[in-house]
Amino acid sequence: MHPIEKIIRGFVHVLTFIAGISLLLMMTQTVVDVMLNNFMGAPIEGNLEVISAYHMVLAVFLPLAYVELRHEHINADLFVRLLSPRLQRGIYIFGCLVSCCFFGVLAWQTLQDAISSYQIREVIMGSIYIEVWPSKFSLPFGFFAIVLVLLLHIWKALTDPDFDPSPESPEAEGI
Repeated sequence: MHPIEKIIRGFVHVLTFIAGISLLLMMTQTVVDVMLNNFMGAPIEGNLEVISAYHMVLAVFLPLAYVELRHEHINADLFVRLLSPRLQRGIYIFGCLVSCCFFGVLAWQTLQDAISSYQIREVIMGSIYIEVWPSKFSLPFGFFAIVLVLLLHIWKALTDPDFDPSPESPEAEGI
């Protein structure tokens, strides 16, 4: 494995790990909130706001690159499979380039929005005030990571004759 690929994979796995921790925290926070509400009559103040502004954002946007790394995003390749392998590879590379442009624009714009949100110390009002600017930085990280993975896939598609952008079967993974 090339050192650049190791770095990209490591970055993607760290983001996915953070998303997993966020899911665990969301579950724990929800269980504690329900228990406090049922047994003490005092739920966690601002629970819904914290979950929606932090945990859900992290859980959705950080693992995007991991799904792409495993080639598990939804794709419709019914007709592409009928083409020659060389043409299939060309279409795959073109699709990755288009996706890089799309996610690159998203990364840039969400970074600008996150910086703006930080500068004004953006908050949301609910039962309490919640600062939302920190979670807004997860979007550009997630989009930047998926751009890196797409560039890695383009590079592998161009240089590795055995590159196959199909997801592994569950049997191959031991599931």
